[in-house]
Amino acid sequence: MRRRPAAATGCSSGRRCCARSTGRIAPIGTKVGFVGAGRVGAGLSLAFSRCGYAIAGVASRKRGDAQQVVDASDVVFLTVPDEALGAVCAQLKWRKDQAAVHCSGAAELSVLKTVAQVGGFHPLQMFADPEVAARGLAGCAIAVEADEPLLSVLKQMVASLRGRLLVVPPGARAAYHAGAHYAAAFMCALLAEGIEIWKRIGIAPEDSLPALVALLRGATDAVAHSGPARAMAGSIARGDADTVRRHIAALDALDPKHGELYRTLALRTVPLALAAGGITRERAEELRRLLDT
Repeated sequence: MRRRPAAATGCSSGRRCCARSTGRIAPIGTKVGFVGAGRVGAGLSLAFSRCGYAIAGVASRKRGDAQQVVDASDVVFLTVPDEALGAVCAQLKWRKDQAAVHCSGAAELSVLKTVAQVGGFHPLQMFADPEVAARGLAGCAIAVEADEPLLSVLKQMVASLRGRLLVVPPGARAAYHAGAHYAAAFMCALLAEGIEIWKRIGIAPEDSLPALVALLRGATDAVAHSGPARAMAGSIARGDADTVRRHIAALDALDPKHGELYRTLALRTVPLALAAGGITRERAEELRRLLDT
């Protein structure tokens, strides 16, 4: 088991620590522990320590180490894989005055049914490196779910980290988590699809990856500024049916699976083009008929 990190007087990046920059500190006497010594537990414990929270410890799932952390904590974050949450929680002894909080995006709070006060705390970011993740929590959306009074505690934690608060309604965690996949995992799949198509026409992956990533950055910047509909560019946004027809023919010739995915995605962009005012209803119907074939 790793003992609590030493209190930090400043972030390693040279910025002031988040507790100083927000003027918020942890409630006096609140001790926070982590069961699950992977990247999420390490990153969150480092961030909370820098925000003034007393870290009771970061333990592996091993029962003896984990129980020591639970016994010393008021709020315990369970940073273990989703499939282990229920078993890990059930094997530990809990006091009535403490809370268990999991960091899963999709698991419902009922998985922690052996604890009186339960919550969810899900930062929408990657935790590849604990130090980078700890710094990246500022400005990161963090989805929380709990009943009061724990909900207020989690909201204060988000504010201490300078995160952007999202409150997930009860029973909606799977839908929330699935929606997040469109901006992360599915985007990786789409980039891989683009790289594969270019590879089939002779453009090497080492050339296509930086080119497509740069295009993606421009698209996400535009979405952040103007929203998805007004930011969208390309043939559908212009109502260019002839070019769309050529796209489909070219992709079908390479591999029908490329053409199938193109049709599916393009159909979902037609309403965006219509909402942005870039095409008429008549052109929208023409595009739908073309893409439905």
